[in-house]
Amino acid sequence: MKRCPNCNKIITGRTDKVFCDDKCRNNFYYKFNSEQKTFIRSVNKKLLKNRGIMRAINPSGRTSVPKHYLEEQGFDFSFFTGIHITKKGRPYYLVYDQAFSFDDDDRVSLVVFYNETQAVVG
Repeated sequence: MKRCPNCNKIITGRTDKVFCDDKCRNNFYYKFNSEQKTFIRSVNKKLLKNRGIMRAINPSGRTSVPKHYLEEQGFDFSFFTGIHITKKGRPYYLVYDQAFSFDDDDRVSLVVFYNETQAVVG
């Protein structure tokens, strides 16, 4: 006997039927999708906050700041959208069109990574 994944009622009818009715199917996918969207919204909120901090600190397109200064502003180093490794092997962590890289002396380099569809960091 198959049971409805939404309400746990016994399913009758076709053998390939998954939900007992359309209401249960809609409720199940609504809950499923809303949980995913909530997670995605929270991650995107952190990414946008990181990007905003970087843009505010780095209006010229290239600068270096102490790591603790970014942390004081609320920057979260664990949220980024990608990694770019330069030809010299230095990793830059992308936050949309902005990028940061760790320097040896507890500083962080900030650069604008994309400028009018071209990569700035090489």
